[in-house]
Amino acid sequence: ALAKEGGLDLLIAPAGIEGDLPEFQFSELRRMSVVLVMPTTHPLAKLKKIAPSRLRDLPLIGLGRPNFPEYAPRMRALLKPFGIVPRFDSAVNDGVSALFVALEAANAATLLADGIACVMPRSLVARPFSPALPDMAVQLGLPAVRPNPHAETFARLLRAEAERTKGARPGTG
Repeated sequence: ALAKEGGLDLLIAPAGIEGDLPEFQFSELRRMSVVLVMPTTHPLAKLKKIAPSRLRDLPLIGLGRPNFPEYAPRMRALLKPFGIVPRFDSAVNDGVSALFVALEAANAATLLADGIACVMPRSLVARPFSPALPDMAVQLGLPAVRPNPHAETFARLLRAEAERTKGARPGTG
């Protein structure tokens, strides 16, 4: 709503929403891989890489529809080529901090972008998929008309940092 009403100077969002926000000009900021995040005590945590087939019937905790409407459909689309339908047994609406707590409490797993690794508590681990799931593009959007000069400067800095850390593993760049 804020974006459509002109209340945002800059927007960072997954690719695919451009058609809903024609008042913004989007460019790709970076690409991110999807990883399986779980407590260190989870049975799959001992593996270095996770086969997508391991998600079959694995209970997952996702991000809730009210605040993250694209999360579940996007995860379903990423797993569809592997014949996997994710089993989201519950969802958290209050963001990743609450999701981390829920994962630890239930000794459960979730699907998140690999950039999350640098903010996870030490009690959680992130494991890549092998074969890898398709990458997700992250877009940066600025208003098409009268962009805020400070937002344009910030966008340039973000692009430069994304370029500088391209190829670096999250948390190491």
